[in-house]
Amino acid sequence: MRGKDRETNDQSPSHPDPPERAEPKAGLNRRRFLETAAGGLALGSVSALGCASDDPGTDRHWDLEADVVLVGTGTGLVGGLAAAVSGASVVALEKRSIAGGSTGHSGGVAWIPNNRMMAEEGIKDSRENALTYLTQLAAGQADPSLLEAFVDAGPEMLEFVEKNTRLRFRVSTIMGDNADYHPEWPGAVKRGRSVEPTTERVGLFGPELIEGIRRGFEAAGGEILFETPAQRLILEEAAGGVRRVIGVEARRDGRPFLVRARRGVHLAAGGFDWDFEMKRHFLRGPTIFTLGASGNDGDGIRMAMAAGADLRNMNELWGISVYRGEAEPIMEHRMGATLNAELEKRSAGSIVVNTRGERFHNEAADYDSTWRSYHAWENWGDLGYRNLPAYLLFDARARARGKIAGVEAAGTLPDWVVGAPSLSELAEKLGIDAQGLERTVARFNVYAAELRDPDFHRGESSYDRYGQDDKSITLAPLDQAPFFGAEIAAADLGTCGGARVNARAEVLDPFGAVIPGLYASGNNAGVGSPGSSYGGGGGTLGPAMTFAYIAGRSLTV
Repeated sequence: MRGKDRETNDQSPSHPDPPERAEPKAGLNRRRFLETAAGGLALGSVSALGCASDDPGTDRHWDLEADVVLVGTGTGLVGGLAAAVSGASVVALEKRSIAGGSTGHSGGVAWIPNNRMMAEEGIKDSRENALTYLTQLAAGQADPSLLEAFVDAGPEMLEFVEKNTRLRFRVSTIMGDNADYHPEWPGAVKRGRSVEPTTERVGLFGPELIEGIRRGFEAAGGEILFETPAQRLILEEAAGGVRRVIGVEARRDGRPFLVRARRGVHLAAGGFDWDFEMKRHFLRGPTIFTLGASGNDGDGIRMAMAAGADLRNMNELWGISVYRGEAEPIMEHRMGATLNAELEKRSAGSIVVNTRGERFHNEAADYDSTWRSYHAWENWGDLGYRNLPAYLLFDARARARGKIAGVEAAGTLPDWVVGAPSLSELAEKLGIDAQGLERTVARFNVYAAELRDPDFHRGESSYDRYGQDDKSITLAPLDQAPFFGAEIAAADLGTCGGARVNARAEVLDPFGAVIPGLYASGNNAGVGSPGSSYGGGGGTLGPAMTFAYIAGRSLTV
């Protein structure tokens, strides 16, 4: 199906491990686990919110107890590590059979301003610079105290992780000179804020990052229970009608599994990437494809809401573009699409247009900012999004020197990439207005030949050029037949809104009061970048790891 109506309603140096402790903490070793599972611990007057069959007056028997219950095993493991190192017993509940969440298949880069690694390379940064840059990024969607907490605790978090795991960090080699996605903004630093694990391994470092933190967590006495999805928070009435979170109801081996949290519960269960009902009702516009981990169904957010949590940043996500033809067939398998479209639309000899044949954004800009450009609203006729669907177009020269749909020039293109000998024939095949497209390409070509883009300023930012001065890396005329095109769609790496938290990562209710015993970080917390936009390479992991660290620290002081 082609044309405008298609998508308007559619809505993841080598160092030895720390020494293992001789005696794992009480409540976490296998013997203790079996004892509590068999006998249990009774506690009266508790209720599992959202469970209609619960009787608040019924004594409850716990299957397991610990000081801290962590829900999720992605960036939240940093919080679990912080709590365990401080002497707390920690159990992590993981929905899937593997640890890591979206972090496990990410680039493994964390964006942390003013870090030690950049200072060691002579790269200057400051608290003031970072706050200036972050304040503009936040766009009014983050309390200043969250920005300050991130900037102050981020460098400390990195050093804590290095001290308590085998991981060591370096200034990112993946990002090069493109660490900050808005390098011309006040307070930006082109290189250094993005850091990654030091390793000889080539490629993405997400698995390396998760494995290092997980090993440190377990060496500190933490335990992970796999295939144990958390379902509800258990609360206890306290004096003055205040309800305190005292545990989690999970599911294990096909039955309810109750875990008591003596100090508190830390929610780090990921976003609502795969809950498309939530996406329809919270996000700024449709995003029907995601690269988020398959377990990210919004569980932590719903649990927090049932406990009375306020929400923040629910209209935001980590945006990206994907090929629709590539993403659609694998959706049913809960697999994310590749970054091919995002990378290829930056290439010289390519443009992105809507069904009118109009360009509508800087194709080489950062992926998160680009996501919003798809959602210009038409307030006449049938109503709908002016720039959905959208199409990525290439010419033969771009095809010869690079990739289309991830396929080398000599390879066979997938059937969802359309080719034609002329722009007008390509437009007809794709359902694009031919006259509009020819006008757009004629104008683009005149200026691209001069390495200029007065309409959308493509190539002007150093980020657009990936650190190169030559604008030809992204600007060249689209004039060599045959021509190619494929539909692209607004997608996400994950959502980034959730439970409202304060600077201690404590969850707040709608009146700004702390919900005792409940903490949150990552994509089920309403922190974001903090706030609205993506700061730079690793802009998802940096804040998530930092607020996880803050949560773990807060739970043990």
